[in-house]
Amino acid sequence: MEKTIQPHQSTQFTVAGSDSRRKADMKAPTHPVSIQEIDPKTAVRDAVVQVAGYSYAVDLGPDVRPRSHHVGKNKRCSCLLGSDCPAVPVVVAYLRKGGQRAPDPPHGFYPEAPECCPVCGAPAYFESRLSNKRRGAGWGCSRAGEKHYWRDRSRIIKEALDANPWRFPPVVVRAGEQINAWDGILPGDNVLYPGLLRADIISS
Repeated sequence: MEKTIQPHQSTQFTVAGSDSRRKADMKAPTHPVSIQEIDPKTAVRDAVVQVAGYSYAVDLGPDVRPRSHHVGKNKRCSCLLGSDCPAVPVVVAYLRKGGQRAPDPPHGFYPEAPECCPVCGAPAYFESRLSNKRRGAGWGCSRAGEKHYWRDRSRIIKEALDANPWRFPPVVVRAGEQINAWDGILPGDNVLYPGLLRADIISS
């Protein structure tokens, strides 16, 4: 340790080589860590989570490869590790701490391909040809291919029809505002158009 005393000033101490060593340490490059090698506790502490559509975008930091991950509500990551990805417990911890929850997708919309076929339970796979903005991620069944995808779409359409009996909803004035009354005509509504039920079309 070097000691330098200046007249009429406070004593200063300088550790030989400390500044140069500190600068060297700051400039030392960090080696990227594979996602398989990351410490889960470190991931939970350092990661940044944001809602992205109907899932969660997870940033594991610049020292992790791959850095960006997307975790769905099914607790699976879009990377090859799936449910074993460290980004999954990161999202779980984020939600336990009161983090913003991703919205539920519309009925029949697949934010990602299902892990198992909803028709027979066999493993499913992503099929880009069947993907679109209205239906979401396309998928196929490892046992029946696209056949079970379209059978599932038929189920979804039937459920939507059952939940919405109106072909054309009533038009009413409610609380001073003209609206399409998908919930039906309520007491006090001023009916402008009575609507047309799907059942009436079928029966006619």
